[in-house]
Amino acid sequence: MTTQQGAVPASRTLWWGTYPAAGLGTQPGLGEGLWKGSGGAPEQLLALPAPSFVVAHPDLALLYAVTEADPSIVHAIDVSDPAAPVVAASLVTGGNAGCHLLLAPDALTLYVSHYMSGDVGVVELLPDGLFAADAPAQMLGHEGSGARPDRQEAPHAHSAGFAPGGKHLLVADLGTDELRRYRIHPGGSLVGDGIAATLAPGSGPRHFAVRGNLIYVVCELDHQLRTLRWDSASASADVIAEVDSTNAPHRTGDEVNDGHLAVVGDVLLVSVRGADVISVFDLSPEGEARYRGCFDVGFWPRYFAVIDEELWVGEERGHQVRRYDLADVLSLGPEAAVGEVTQIAHQTYPVTSPACVVATSR
Repeated sequence: MTTQQGAVPASRTLWWGTYPAAGLGTQPGLGEGLWKGSGGAPEQLLALPAPSFVVAHPDLALLYAVTEADPSIVHAIDVSDPAAPVVAASLVTGGNAGCHLLLAPDALTLYVSHYMSGDVGVVELLPDGLFAADAPAQMLGHEGSGARPDRQEAPHAHSAGFAPGGKHLLVADLGTDELRRYRIHPGGSLVGDGIAATLAPGSGPRHFAVRGNLIYVVCELDHQLRTLRWDSASASADVIAEVDSTNAPHRTGDEVNDGHLAVVGDVLLVSVRGADVISVFDLSPEGEARYRGCFDVGFWPRYFAVIDEELWVGEERGHQVRRYDLADVLSLGPEAAVGEVTQIAHQTYPVTSPACVVATSR
């Protein structure tokens, strides 16, 4: 079923940001950095401290990578020669543990979410893709805590995305169980605008995806997938449904931690670490998420991405990445028994502690 260490399809280049081999906060210099996969086995081309999130410029041969460290640093990486990427510029964000990047549609603003310091940085970019200044234009913080003192002692901004309509930036705060709301001004600057949604105590919202006027939120701590309906008049969202993120049992690690999600047409995919699966949900015309089943994706699937009709999954603790044909994933049958974990044919490639992946055309 599985082909080990096959050749990466050569139609585009994949770039993986990775953690140190033994995990975040451990000894550096053991494989963390920027890895490239294109037409052969992936290889590490840049050594960087824990670049756990990477995004690509839509028009230029540039990547942006944020190091999940204290202080965090955003790097602009020139990949015009895919065989020899070069750090073109670096900017200290002023926050601690940057874990997510969001690029504005006009590619002139980069939003940086910081997990430990709980704030969001606004980094202005020039038309050439490099930083407009040597520091963020804004750092917006927040106060609060949650029901779990071990994980929610303070705000933890885990990711940011655009609300339906694109007029607001929403930040998933795992520490305060909130979607924080910021109005977007011309030029990409932000103005704090309160809370768009408050979720159940101890839920720990991590990532979200938007489809029409609905927002799907995966919650890391209570393992629920929540559906929220956005109201443009009040710029707020209400929870209209919630469902377990998977029926699969806990299989590895000390606990279950939900991970990432993505909408693919009328299907929603959700990764769950510990259960080590991706769950498949069918989305009704009204937006209801109906659990269909799940499939095995290896040890600790932190992040995944759909790229060119393929699904790529990073096994953070398995030290490899998996490639699935998207058609095989979308045709997964319903679970025959509650908690069944299906196996789907895939290929694997060795990568040290993969945390995030993006693609660029060759």
